[in-house]
Amino acid sequence: METKWYFLAAILAVCVFLLIIGFLKSRYDLVVNFILRICLGLLGIYLLNTILASSHITLGVGVNSLNALVVGLLGMPGFLLLYGTAAYFYFT
Repeated sequence: METKWYFLAAILAVCVFLLIIGFLKSRYDLVVNFILRICLGLLGIYLLNTILASSHITLGVGVNSLNALVVGLLGMPGFLLLYGTAAYFYFT
């Protein structure tokens, strides 16, 4: 019985993998834009954290995968969202 579920999961994983490969081939510009936004966003988070730390303000926005995903998907509004929510919890 368990072998049936592993086989079904393997088929599903292969199908999802092939869909992702097909999407990446057709929309290469979106992937490059996403990766560029992640890199610049994480660099911006690091630099702003450094500037704020020199002023003895620690907002607690970390360089991690969740923040990378937010900045990569939303861009500058995502960057401002992260710091807005961190400021909200810092000052309340």
